Amino acid sequence: MGIAQKDKGDQEAAIDCYKQALKIKPDYADAYNNMGLTLKDKGNLEAAIDSFKQALKVKPDYAKAYKNICDVYEKSNKLTELSEVISEAKIALKEFPDDLLLYEALYYFRSNNYEYSEKLISAANIDHIGLIRRPLFLQLKAKLHHYQKNYKSAFNSFVEMNHSVINSSDYKGKEAQVFFDELINRVQQLKNIIDTPYSQSLADPSIVTPTFLIGFPRSGTTLLDTILRTHSKIDVIEEKAMLSKAQLSLGTKISIVDIENLTNEELANAREIYFKEMGKFVSTKSGGCVIDKLPLNIKDVPIIHKLFPTAKFILALRHPLDSILSSWMQLFRLNPAMANMVELDRIVDFYGEAMTVLELSEKRYSLNVHRIRYEDLVLDMKLEISNLLMFLELDWENELEDYQETAFKRGIINTPSYSQVIEPIYKTASYRWEKYRKPLEKYFIKIEKWTTKFGYEL
Repeated sequence: MGIAQKDKGDQEAAIDCYKQALKIKPDYADAYNNMGLTLKDKGNLEAAIDSFKQALKVKPDYAKAYKNICDVYEKSNKLTELSEVISEAKIALKEFPDDLLLYEALYYFRSNNYEYSEKLISAANIDHIGLIRRPLFLQLKAKLHHYQKNYKSAFNSFVEMNHSVINSSDYKGKEAQVFFDELINRVQQLKNIIDTPYSQSLADPSIVTPTFLIGFPRSGTTLLDTILRTHSKIDVIEEKAMLSKAQLSLGTKISIVDIENLTNEELANAREIYFKEMGKFVSTKSGGCVIDKLPLNIKDVPIIHKLFPTAKFILALRHPLDSILSSWMQLFRLNPAMANMVELDRIVDFYGEAMTVLELSEKRYSLNVHRIRYEDLVLDMKLEISNLLMFLELDWENELEDYQETAFKRGIINTPSYSQVIEPIYKTASYRWEKYRKPLEKYFIKIEKWTTKFGYEL
């Protein structure tokens, strides 16, 4: 019952079922393990670890629990604890599974000991790695090739990684094509009305207007998020469904023409849903600027503008080919949007359509947008963030330079950048695409418009 409730997305009901199972059978290791997985998905990491450890008390040689503890520690940047639990597993288990060998290799990779990480990963057999972790195994192999400057092998391993994702049960049913077709349709709708008259909505001064942090995935939004949430007067709400729930109240197939003609009552109801959902996540910071950070809200700029006519937008930019390549190299948590990030051809087209939505929306709605380029941010963080704070009408705070401490305190960061934002700002990710120029050259024609527009070169 607990597994069924978790699959439905009802985490609380799942946890209740696991608790009932444990009342009936207190030494039920699987129930503790499954409850830990659900608590991890909720973001309750300490309770998740406790639940996994309860499973190990009942069953000391329970490899699944060790694997899941390793996963939590690695994704929450607790590398010391990761090393310790790997050592414990080596003592407790008669056979050390290849999944745990993978986490040990990850530990040494993240400790910059690439040589030993390579030795460990070479000893693992992909056929002995659980299906859910095989993409991670292939990604680590690819990253090791990259750091060895063997870029052809790295590219090929990333190809394998994405094929592994496409063939996974998690990928099936995510309706990537449906999502992409809707994006194309949105672009066409904007093109159809771009030259027709549009009456700007008047802002209600009583409405608290959030700021929207948008961009293409892998454009530095998680770094920006972590720096900005360090500010005493900024709340960043990371990738929550406030906007999608507000939109859902207006209908599942609402067109842009329909959006532009929404009544005041309809808008008020949608805003009420948005703020009710926001209330679940906003902290108690005073004087607050609330930033809704969800990069692909870029495709929903028309409805954002209609709900909040004076909204400010922070547009995170990075060289288009770096954003595209990095998206292809990551293991995103799959949903209809992120299921489009496993094939380079599709990501290139997705980038163009998403940026076209923003371009047409800026022309039609005269948006208030502040652009910040990743490459400029890593060269002079203080200057770029100071300019951004001026846009937000806030002052610089010296604590912003210690943003890594904020990252450490966040637990699991639900983006692929979780391991990067705890590091000092580094410049090696800028223009990484040039190392993969040959397989990317065929996309130059499609991308040239955007590199020119955003001040980059090919």
